[in-house]
Amino acid sequence: MTDLAEMSHASDDLLDTGGATGDDFAIHLEPRCRVCRNDVVRRKVNDLLAAGATYAAIHRAVAEDNAGVDEADRVTVDSIRRHAARHYPVQNVAKATYREILEQRAKENGIDFVDGVATAITPMAFYETLMVKGYQSIVSGREDVDANTAMNAAAKLQAILDTRQGDADISGLRLQVRQLADAVRSTVPQSMWADILAKLED
Repeated sequence: MTDLAEMSHASDDLLDTGGATGDDFAIHLEPRCRVCRNDVVRRKVNDLLAAGATYAAIHRAVAEDNAGVDEADRVTVDSIRRHAARHYPVQNVAKATYREILEQRAKENGIDFVDGVATAITPMAFYETLMVKGYQSIVSGREDVDANTAMNAAAKLQAILDTRQGDADISGLRLQVRQLADAVRSTVPQSMWADILAKLED
């Protein structure tokens, strides 16, 4: 299993926003949030969210921090989930965009990003994140991700999406055929079914 501390450091390379972190700006800290009110925990949780860690993995990573505080102040999986939904996007705008991509692709692929073991990273999430990061760096004038890399990521992402679209079209057609067959069975007398099949074979 990947070490979460390594993931956090590795994410800095992929998700670096040009040296500026959420802590360099006036950020919104919610005093009622168990994650926000502890700077060390907030940084750790935000870094692990950016790295693609599941909520359960993040909860395990803050176990040591939880040990030294009152029960009312302990970070739970639910408090991590709420923080990710309400405060993380405000504190880490770019990284929150990447996390949103990651969670969306994880849902599409049936990956449990809440209770999963380590990460919810999928190839599609990686390509889409790289494409978005490339776009952001091109628009901002920074050269963190070169245009060629971003274009390759965009092309790969589009190829995957096109393939999936074809699968969705075939699934839709199958559903329509099944519905048509059910409609015929329910409205046409059984004595006429052979005639209908014969017409279809012509």
